[in-house]
Amino acid sequence: MPYLPTADFSDDQWQAFAEQRCEELLPHLAEFFVDRFAYKPRFVHQHLWRSFTTVSARTTKYDIYVRMFKQPYAFWSRECLVMARIGFKERRVGHGQALVELFLALAPKLGYRFLAIESTNWQSSAFAKRLGFVSYENGEHWVGSVEAIAHALGSGLSR
Repeated sequence: MPYLPTADFSDDQWQAFAEQRCEELLPHLAEFFVDRFAYKPRFVHQHLWRSFTTVSARTTKYDIYVRMFKQPYAFWSRECLVMARIGFKERRVGHGQALVELFLALAPKLGYRFLAIESTNWQSSAFAKRLGFVSYENGEHWVGSVEAIAHALGSGLSR
């Protein structure tokens, strides 16, 4: 696992750390989209971008927006990958679970300890619950440790 800046690090140091982790996430997401949706790599790269501490990807088949390592006074834990938007044209075929599994696999390399899904509707709330996330703020948001979500997926609770 990469080092995590300590609590006494400045916001600028945390920002640089988060931007670097987002940059490292890009090729993994590109490979995921190429493999999962049979797009050509060049097309995927044209529709995948990083802006500060966010990563976005959008085509007619998917719409993804994630944030990493927010400020300490932000809504989520600083050591969190937040899935602010997860959308797939085809639903209930495993794209969302495969994306979460990718994020679980990358957690040791990128250093986040929690996954979150924010501003959910009933469909994404059901998805989060199936995958072992815990309701936060009356079900509007969902969060879970990487270990707990991996355990839920591994134990078959997601089925």
